[in-house]
Amino acid sequence: MKVNFAAQVLSDTVACALEEAYGTSVLGTVEFIKHMNKFFDCLKTRNLLECKRTRNTNLSAYTSVDDLRFTYLLYDFLSYFRRWEKSVEERPGSYSKSQKQCMLLSNQTLKGLRISVNSIVECSKFLLREGVEYVLTSRFNQDPLEEQFSHLRHKGGANDNPTVYDIKNNLSQMRVIGSTALAPIHGNITGRRKSEGLSLDNRPISKRPRL
Repeated sequence: MKVNFAAQVLSDTVACALEEAYGTSVLGTVEFIKHMNKFFDCLKTRNLLECKRTRNTNLSAYTSVDDLRFTYLLYDFLSYFRRWEKSVEERPGSYSKSQKQCMLLSNQTLKGLRISVNSIVECSKFLLREGVEYVLTSRFNQDPLEEQFSHLRHKGGANDNPTVYDIKNNLSQMRVIGSTALAPIHGNITGRRKSEGLSLDNRPISKRPRL
């Protein structure tokens, strides 16, 4: 699944279309989509010009610890989910625990959102306080880890349940043959290499003279 395509479902365009088509009956869904859209925008600032090109201030680079987006993420965004949880808990009627869980996002998703928001906000503020001119939040990603998983999946072939021993062997083979020099073309990462025009330099590295 292409995550960037899936994330487009939670966009302002979809929210406005739903509101236009169904009116007040989908206000809860529209509010959720708009919060998630702003969350994605705040966490994917890529360069200094994208905000001007797209006319979207949420894509601006972070240059101050007092940026209003930090306040939004820590309070408005996370508070929205706390209010959601509270409304389910106080909902009139007799509902089992499993039924109430079905009315919420999963515990893993909620925990992941809280960890992502708090960690990125604190890391960004720390960098800005230390003198960094600006912060691009899209750089906080796990693409190197995704690339490593892509290599392991490729090495595993049809084996969908590798053991620790299998992973150890695959990692050893990758180090020996140097397959990690070629980043995967397909995968759940951004900025992948082009399939054409790739050149590898096999010249030996110059050796340091012995003392």
